[in-house]
Amino acid sequence: MLSPLLLLGLAECTLRGLGYGGYQSIIREIGPTPQGTLVVTEQAGPRGFFFANRERPGYNEQYSFYAPKPDNTVRVVLVGGSAIKGFPQTRVFAVSSFLHEMLSDCWPDRNVEIINLGTTAVASFPVTHFLNQVLDYEPDLVVIYSGHNEFYGAYGVASINRAGTSPGMLAFQYRLRSLAMVDAVSQLIYSTSRHDSKTLMEVMVGQDYVGPADSRRSAAADLLYHHVGSMIQSCQEREVPVMVCTLPSNERDLAPIGQDAADPAMEAAATGAMHSLEQQPENIIQLLTPLLEDQPDHARGHFYLGKALFATGEFESAHAHFIRARDLDPMPWRAPSLSQEAIRRVAAEQGATLCDAEAVFRSRSPGGAIGWELMDDHVHPSLEGQALLARSIVQTLTNRTDALAVQPDTYTALPEWESYAARLGDNPYDRYAVAHSVRVLFDIPFMRESNPLALQRFQSLVEEAERTMPDDILAIARKWQTKQPHAGGKRPITGMVARGLLRKNDIEKALPLFEVARRSVPVYSSWHLEYVYFWLVSCQLQHGALTADEKELAGAEIERGKILLTHGYSESGFTERYLGRLHQLRGEFEAAIPFLEIARKKLYELDRVATEQALIVSYLQTGRPDSARKIAEEG
Repeated sequence: MLSPLLLLGLAECTLRGLGYGGYQSIIREIGPTPQGTLVVTEQAGPRGFFFANRERPGYNEQYSFYAPKPDNTVRVVLVGGSAIKGFPQTRVFAVSSFLHEMLSDCWPDRNVEIINLGTTAVASFPVTHFLNQVLDYEPDLVVIYSGHNEFYGAYGVASINRAGTSPGMLAFQYRLRSLAMVDAVSQLIYSTSRHDSKTLMEVMVGQDYVGPADSRRSAAADLLYHHVGSMIQSCQEREVPVMVCTLPSNERDLAPIGQDAADPAMEAAATGAMHSLEQQPENIIQLLTPLLEDQPDHARGHFYLGKALFATGEFESAHAHFIRARDLDPMPWRAPSLSQEAIRRVAAEQGATLCDAEAVFRSRSPGGAIGWELMDDHVHPSLEGQALLARSIVQTLTNRTDALAVQPDTYTALPEWESYAARLGDNPYDRYAVAHSVRVLFDIPFMRESNPLALQRFQSLVEEAERTMPDDILAIARKWQTKQPHAGGKRPITGMVARGLLRKNDIEKALPLFEVARRSVPVYSSWHLEYVYFWLVSCQLQHGALTADEKELAGAEIERGKILLTHGYSESGFTERYLGRLHQLRGEFEAAIPFLEIARKKLYELDRVATEQALIVSYLQTGRPDSARKIAEEG
């Protein structure tokens, strides 16, 4: 009788040994450093939640910090989906960067750390697990911003990765899928379904129609209520202050994404309204009002009636129809009112601080309806929106009386968002990259069909930006578009453009772009080494030599690179290449040689040529012309 169990146990152990089963943590301890144990947020951590599309999972950004927490440090953790992660902005322009700058201005005598665990395409269930893992690392404040993905995120009720519509069923599925046997079978089943040509948004759709009375609408709100409540309780049990945010979305400028089930007359009226809003808003009001009385659940009808009312200055009535359109959207990619109410209710019941970001965004929007000014697409804030979301979090802290309190007069004295954007390095190339990323999103078939004007908007922004670029920079921008993401993220366009400017000896323009590029990538990465190196090269070319502070910066970067190598966190050869080059900038040609020799064996094509050139320089500088000649003859 025990034989089948023993066989199953043997199979489970064997498959575990082969790497199947379990879940990878979103937190990884790298190893000891002089500042403490280095800890990073692991980009492979969310993969296990994407059991139906493991080759195209959502991802988070890599942030690094130390354990134990350094003295006089305020550590703030952000958790949620891609909207809090900062997409489509790079990390340097995400809400976390604006929040860091604002809190640093409010608390100039403290070191502010922001750990952003925002993860693309996850519902609230995976977020609970990410939060529980980071609570071991002494956060002073947790900010929860989750709810847009309850339908189409991993473990969402209408997603390809759905796992049930009740908390118990989700928990059971989570445990079941941790078994190596289930994992192996799951990978075998889904390995035949590749999604390489699709965006993650397309991949996540399981069922593309959620009707007005569909039980999944209430299930999504109930799950959000349960999981946000669970996160609040976890924080309170650890005595960690927690803030819960409502969720702004594009109300005024984004039509419902899904297609209504309606008669041809209503569809024709809605389509006609889309093309004649500016010329005949009064006629549209007269046409749609009676049709909606017969079909009160037609999402697009409510949206275009709202647009017509907005055009005639009836803002309050218009906003009511915008909200109705959002709540009835047959493809609910925006958190509907049920979900927003669930957030408010659970925060009030459990005594969590509520940041009503939705209300703040509406107060800053024309006619009280959120649109393109603050949103780049359906749920992701624009550059100004990222700053406003950070400001709404800071404003909420003015209501506290403990160590996290922000004084009201300090808050009101904060600069406007443009000042912070300039401080972070706002530039036309990152704006171009955002416009391109959103253009790709609105070119998805169901987005293009439901919102053709949005696609035109971002196509125009891209074309306008490209008209201002010199031919060589335009070629770089086009090449950036074709580059495949690495670990979920593209190489920063600023770094590529800066390299092009450096080749033209345009140091003045290259320097600030290298600075933005190095702050757009993880601190512990070969990319960061690369951009610090080229930033220092630019400084050297501009001033003739490096200053003592710049040499010290190179030394600190060398130590970070050595940590990457010591703990096996870099295998490409680029870490060794730029470690060698940084040593050379410091005049340490002998120390550069071992790194360049290793890099030479790992790199290919022009990267290898550049490394061999650097190695020849080191050999000549250290009196080894024969070794230099050998490299030149073999190269």
